[in-house]
Amino acid sequence: MNHPNPTRPARGTILLLSRDTALIAALGPHLSTLGFLIDVHGEPDLLRRRLAAAVDPDLPEPPLVLLLVDLRALADSAELASLVGDHDGDEGPCLPLVCLGQEDDLQQRLAAMRAGAAVCLSAILEPAALAARVASLVALPDGGPERVLVVDDQPVAALFAARVLEHAGLIVERVHDPLEVLAALERFAPNLVLMDLHMPGVNGIELTGVIRGQERYADLPILFLSGELDPGRQLDALRIGGDDFLAKPVSPQRLVASVRERLVRSRHRLVRGFASEHAVTGLAGREHLFTRLDRLLRAGSPAHWALLYFEQPGNEAVMTRLGAAVSARLGEDGLAARVGEHGVAALLSGGDERAVAIRVEALAQGVHQDLAADAAVVDRGVGWCPVALSGGEAITLLSRARKVARLSLHRGQGRVECYASAPIAQVAAAQRNPLLDAVAAGRFQLLFQPMVPLRSAPTERYEATLRLNAPDGELLGPSVFAPLALRAGQAATLDRWLLCSGLDALYVRREAGRPVELFLHQSLAGAADPTWVDGLRDAISARDLIAFRPIIQFQVADADRHLDLAVSRAGQLDRLGIRLCLNGLTGGERGERVLERLPAAFVRLARETAHGLPGAQLEALVGRIHERQALVIATGVEGPDTIARLFRAGVDLIQGTYVQPPAESMEFDFAALEAG
Repeated sequence: MNHPNPTRPARGTILLLSRDTALIAALGPHLSTLGFLIDVHGEPDLLRRRLAAAVDPDLPEPPLVLLLVDLRALADSAELASLVGDHDGDEGPCLPLVCLGQEDDLQQRLAAMRAGAAVCLSAILEPAALAARVASLVALPDGGPERVLVVDDQPVAALFAARVLEHAGLIVERVHDPLEVLAALERFAPNLVLMDLHMPGVNGIELTGVIRGQERYADLPILFLSGELDPGRQLDALRIGGDDFLAKPVSPQRLVASVRERLVRSRHRLVRGFASEHAVTGLAGREHLFTRLDRLLRAGSPAHWALLYFEQPGNEAVMTRLGAAVSARLGEDGLAARVGEHGVAALLSGGDERAVAIRVEALAQGVHQDLAADAAVVDRGVGWCPVALSGGEAITLLSRARKVARLSLHRGQGRVECYASAPIAQVAAAQRNPLLDAVAAGRFQLLFQPMVPLRSAPTERYEATLRLNAPDGELLGPSVFAPLALRAGQAATLDRWLLCSGLDALYVRREAGRPVELFLHQSLAGAADPTWVDGLRDAISARDLIAFRPIIQFQVADADRHLDLAVSRAGQLDRLGIRLCLNGLTGGERGERVLERLPAAFVRLARETAHGLPGAQLEALVGRIHERQALVIATGVEGPDTIARLFRAGVDLIQGTYVQPPAESMEFDFAALEAG
């Protein structure tokens, strides 16, 4: 069933699976008005046959641009994975997926997420609004086709990609000299970059790093198209900021599908306000800032990025005016976010260290001028910290910027304060180490990060992690203080504090009638104490948590170094009914050796393993873990495309900034988990 639009050329065909005749009748004309044909199928088998008829790129008919599935037309929401998976090869159209479902049906939303859907929309949305949302995931708001910049020093290869994408209705510009890419980005304003990896003068990895170094292009999708077969180089390309890697030769269908899928996801982020979550101030959310910082840190902590922090006493109206001023002054070249009751942070870059400092001062002065006439806005504190002094963690970076902002506020002179810190090695060599004093005094803070299940009902699970409240007000991650504590023989101090605080948190949740499964890390250095197991048992009994025992985590590398001890302690834990999680598993011999000897209930993959292994190898590793009756956890999840890949590999649980960064409370809303 098609709904042609006689007044506007069709820009593509949307395949719809639905049995809701009222929905079909109402939705079709609205999509037609927006320039889309709608091809309706009432049964999954009919849609399968339509998908199996691979699209011929030489046919003049409007190309397939989206697969819209009404989950109510499926016998079971789990059927969606097979419906999409049956046509996920190079010969099928591999269309971007959008789902329709019941607004309050979590299982439907989980099924959509697992199948890689960009979004799961409510089927009861008003038809015009629903059509607009669907169309916005395919095309630009002004109705024009989206733009792709093809960067390849080989003219024939660039021409091939351009012709395929142009036939799919996209506008394409080709660049053969990689040194001209920045000018092309400014002039052409593409919605996506398709880039070769190996080019003269500057390779694709270096060029991507330069592009990502400008905040305005931080969310611009970048796809690599290359004959590079080395998984390590492919991982380098993704780590620096690439969104996907396509290996040459690639079929026209696969190329079009991959480009469209990335465009859909990028458009969805904009539609749901991912880049600007507060319509009045233009500020992003805290999670978006943390995701960006994590990406920068993984790319090597660039020296010429800084985090600026405004500490502003006042009510919500004052904070709204401050946020709007910071966002307006920052423009499209930076990212600003609300980070606390009285805090606004801004991420910005400059050409060199001096340029960053100058830009920070200019931004702070500009905001001051904008708010100078506002009697309700009192003096504020402004501080900043270079990203290179983050300690490798976004939370630490934020705490350091906040610390100097509060120093600025306390001094009350309107001066912008810059964070400066002695190297950790220098601090460690001091006669009296303030970090070790803080460890001995138990100046810790407990943070919790949720783990979302992909293959079962949403059991509430959290990982508890420590942060150290340093004497100067910084909040430091374990990578900063744990090695010092271990060398000083204070590993048991860390373990005891984490264990007791975690059990206290479990007790509070149990008393509130909201029990959770909590993962608590323990070191083998601490577990070497002969009284360790008895102490753990007594601590659980003292809080009456026999039915709510924690999951104990051992690091795989730590367990391998002390394998006999780890095996002994694992057996004792098992007899107490306490499950074990192995953290940081890689696919090498060490991981296999530890897996073979330790009866783990959970295995958390190392980040580089979860995101760097090719799909078949990752699936094989997950399969070997499942054979040992353990559930697999993947961390570092940043988006729905990653979730779909992990689900296909068989991963059971995910965690990361896309789900939620570490937080001070266990208040993640599992029941309201959004798909896409």
